[in-house]
Amino acid sequence: MRRKGVVALLAAGLLLGTSAGKAEAVELTANGTWEFGWSWMQGPMGDTSDTFKARQRLRTQFNFIASEELKGVLQIEIGDGDWGGADGFAMGNDGVNMKVRFGYVDWVIPGADVKVRMGLQPVSTPAFTFNNPLMSDLEVAALALSYQFNDTVGVSLAWMRPYNDDATSHDAIDLVLLSVPVAGEGWHVNPYGMYGAFGRDAMNGVMNPDHQSWGSELGWLPTGLLPVGRGPVVGSKSEASAWWLGIGGELTLFDPFRVALDFAYGSVDFGDNAANTELKRRGWVASAEASYTFDAVTPMVGFWYASGDDGNIHDGSERIPVVYPSNGVTNFGFDGGWYDAGQISTGSAGKWGVTLQFNDISLIDSLAHDLRATYVRGTNNRAMAAVAGNAVYGADGLYLTTGDSAWEFDFDTKYEIYKNLAMHVELSYIKLNLDEVAWGHVRSDDEKAYKAGIYLTYDF
Repeated sequence: MRRKGVVALLAAGLLLGTSAGKAEAVELTANGTWEFGWSWMQGPMGDTSDTFKARQRLRTQFNFIASEELKGVLQIEIGDGDWGGADGFAMGNDGVNMKVRFGYVDWVIPGADVKVRMGLQPVSTPAFTFNNPLMSDLEVAALALSYQFNDTVGVSLAWMRPYNDDATSHDAIDLVLLSVPVAGEGWHVNPYGMYGAFGRDAMNGVMNPDHQSWGSELGWLPTGLLPVGRGPVVGSKSEASAWWLGIGGELTLFDPFRVALDFAYGSVDFGDNAANTELKRRGWVASAEASYTFDAVTPMVGFWYASGDDGNIHDGSERIPVVYPSNGVTNFGFDGGWYDAGQISTGSAGKWGVTLQFNDISLIDSLAHDLRATYVRGTNNRAMAAVAGNAVYGADGLYLTTGDSAWEFDFDTKYEIYKNLAMHVELSYIKLNLDEVAWGHVRSDDEKAYKAGIYLTYDF
């Protein structure tokens, strides 16, 4: 949305109490996060982008509160954008990168205590560890309902429409998520299930080049739902479907000791293509972490394992299908950092890893450090390297076989300049070791990557 349009919309909201007939006056509050970063980075796999980048992102949220039972939320975003880039931060190019990130209404059904959220909103599958393998903060148009039966048991139901080009009558994608959180003193368990329906032409529409940019949530769907190396979906099924089942939980009864577990299984089937190759993915992923919080440091050990492809290219994929995953185990190879994250992957499908971390090291007031060492290895059969070809990005990240591995070391620092202003320094190094026999001349060299970043965040 252009700047003038957003300003006009905000002005209309400010006048709501006085110019909307008999409407009640609303209270307007604002909060947000404004981020600025400067980084020096060399990525793996022969990355040829600029080594130095300056970037910013401004997220501002306006809350229009009519009562405890009714409010509207509008969040606008300027960025992400590189200084000097054509995405809104080049000279004379101001204002072209402003957009609405969220726009929804929260209300409670009178007499029923059912909470309703409708509109463009963030939706996630439940996760208690660093790893959310299916869907994390997906920005999507949705209708969500939640109800708390008592202090222990609740339920939530969300219908999402990630895509509907309206070019044909068979190109919509719908997702339905059912979650049942159960909590007690010192423990929390959350089973859930999700179902996806894909119109006959939906995935071909999603694979339009306009949707395939790196970082595009919609553009990641093909890499997360299809077997590796597959082209447009012309399957034998007129309508495709997917389903996922998962459960997660945490134990804090012996606080400051904490243990968390997550498990998910999923399957998607688009039928067979013209070459009699199955366009299917089905697989699982499990993750766990344990931590103990001391006064000056929180040590944590974490682990995840995800199923990988076998050596048969015709029977589909044995990796779990994913929508918009997030694995925050590290700040560079994975997406736990502010900028230049996800160099290996943003998700966990087709990989396993183990991490040892010392977080929140605080010996001086207003200054804290995180120290991490992480090992990652692929779970896909070596024979699949010939199908994967070069780097595979998107939801699955780099395609790693059982012969490929990586080490990552991170050292992060946070200094609170003021209560609302903090400086972050991220230092990271990755050593990627590739199987020369499996990859041949395509990816035969070991790769190194590094990042040094300084970021300022203003939270209000």
